[in-house]
Amino acid sequence: MERRLAAILVADMAGYSRLMEQDEEGVLTRHKAHHRDLIDPRIAASGGHLIKTTGDGMLAEFAAAQDAVRCAIDIQTAMPERETSSPIENRIAYRIGINLCDVVFDEGDVFGDGVNVASRLQGLAEPGGLCVSDIVHQAVADRCPEAFRDMGSQRVKNISRPIRVWQWTPEAPADD
Repeated sequence: MERRLAAILVADMAGYSRLMEQDEEGVLTRHKAHHRDLIDPRIAASGGHLIKTTGDGMLAEFAAAQDAVRCAIDIQTAMPERETSSPIENRIAYRIGINLCDVVFDEGDVFGDGVNVASRLQGLAEPGGLCVSDIVHQAVADRCPEAFRDMGSQRVKNISRPIRVWQWTPEAPADD
């Protein structure tokens, strides 16, 4: 087991069950194409490492919070154009959460409280947007021109302490 500081990015497809019920083959084909043509290359270009995929989700790690945030915003900015040929109610959109934390790497996987926090942040994100922890926001605020909105302290499932959350959506007004 190896311990180190990492920026953890967790993502999932919003409305996955509903989308799969409507068009399993189409959704799966588009999801795979998004990974192959956008998500996986963007993670690699940002210096990240895809740890695992989980059907409609994924977990990636980055050495720097700025790289994880830049990667997430690039993915979220490109997605709407990739989905224009699908009816609005069937469009794929991802929700992303990012946390900077001490993690344990073991047998190609990553574990720790901070990974759980990243997962809970992802659950707070709007489809097409992302939520970051306060420590991530502090690390990128002066180096990232994108606007984040302060969501304040949030209580999330199975995390005993409140988490201060910052939200980015394509049209988010600055709250810095």
